[in-house]
Amino acid sequence: MVGFAVWALREREHIVVPAAQQEARAYAIALGLALDDALRDVSSAQVQDIINQVSREPSVYGIIVYDSTGTRVLASDPLHAPGPPPDSVFGRVLHLGETVTLERAIDDQRVFSVLRALRGPRGRITGALEVAQPMDFVETQQALVRRRYLFNTLALLLALSATTLWLVHRVVAQSMERLVFGARALGSGNLSHRIPETGTSTELAALARELNGMAGNLESAQRTLVREAEERVGLERRLRETEKMATIGNLAAGLAHEIAAPLNVISGRAELMLRRVPPDTDGARQLQIIIRQISRITTTVQNLLSFAKRRELVPRPMDLAMVLDGVLEFLETELERAGVRVTREDTRPVPLTGDPDLLHDVLVNLVLNAVQAMEAGGDHRLLSLRLRDRVPAHTLPPAATPVPAVAPDSLWTVLEVEDTGPGIALEALPRLFEPYFTTKARGTGLGLVVARSIVQEHGGWLDVRNSDHGGAVFRLVLTPAAEDGHV
Repeated sequence: MVGFAVWALREREHIVVPAAQQEARAYAIALGLALDDALRDVSSAQVQDIINQVSREPSVYGIIVYDSTGTRVLASDPLHAPGPPPDSVFGRVLHLGETVTLERAIDDQRVFSVLRALRGPRGRITGALEVAQPMDFVETQQALVRRRYLFNTLALLLALSATTLWLVHRVVAQSMERLVFGARALGSGNLSHRIPETGTSTELAALARELNGMAGNLESAQRTLVREAEERVGLERRLRETEKMATIGNLAAGLAHEIAAPLNVISGRAELMLRRVPPDTDGARQLQIIIRQISRITTTVQNLLSFAKRRELVPRPMDLAMVLDGVLEFLETELERAGVRVTREDTRPVPLTGDPDLLHDVLVNLVLNAVQAMEAGGDHRLLSLRLRDRVPAHTLPPAATPVPAVAPDSLWTVLEVEDTGPGIALEALPRLFEPYFTTKARGTGLGLVVARSIVQEHGGWLDVRNSDHGGAVFRLVLTPAAEDGHV
């Protein structure tokens, strides 16, 4: 704009100055033609009035009339004592009759003058006419042009500044605010925060994408660390339980061998004495109590032996639905005796790799526990069995007991055993799978421990929660077969 203004001012000067000069020439020619005859026919006062009226035009500074000797005869108001032009100029006008233009000072004012010869009859030169045009008229025009271009330049600067500020705010300031907010969020530990990306290819957008990528990597690393920490804690817990169970197993095995033989002897002697004592006597009743208690102790010893020396897992392809059929057939009499109604929800087949005999023992333990819990409850005794295959881990309801950390999208085979008993007390839930902890008056506290140990050997887990309708829900979770059904 500055360069264009300088060029425009020069062009304007080249246009305005010649135009002003042409205008002054026109005034001089027209006024000279008028004064040629006026000086002969009218008085000097009338001529003075004429030149005064013409000099009132803004572009005319003054008019001066000279005689043939170059002496000033008339001058328009308000000129006071204008000096004469140079003699050389007068000589060209008065002797040669030329029209001459020049710049000079009149009353300390720079003017542009046009000198023209005045002629009388027969074309004889009788004097000269000077029409002076003020130079400040041209300068005023130039100043007007400068102000106009200055205003245009300032307006353009303001528009550019406003546009630049808006662009900086939109492209830089807002992006910087998002970056600062995102950096603060990441610094405070909120690794899930992501900086909104604009989709542009600017450096700030690239920085935002890099920060989001860094946050994603940190979040993934954090999840990995948390998962590894949980797995480590689970491994340590299982290690402690394994060590405790190994100690208990060694102790149980030793006690079982030490107690089994004397118990058999006592039981045999008591049965022999019972045959020799008359029935319906106090002695017979006491011997029967001894025999029942020895039978109870023998059952406990057998459970100890089962816990201490459980047979080795022999995995092979199997169908869990068929194992469940066998368990219900095996416990059919017990279910009828307890008045328990069974409902089933399952899909067939449910293939997996496992030891069907050991899993049979696990299911028998869970079903019998449910039956015994309902015997302590009301008359409404319903056993619900729900067997589902390939269930995503994230859809499983939360359990009240610890479960291992698994991928949310992993698939599992799930069997739920739900009863309508009184449920499990909240204070008992955390200890339900501890050895020798039981909520039953005649329980040994080893059945669920053995069952969970078998399930863990199969790569799954066993958990429990209280049902929303009352009662307890034991959940058996195992690894399913491959997608094509092959185990």
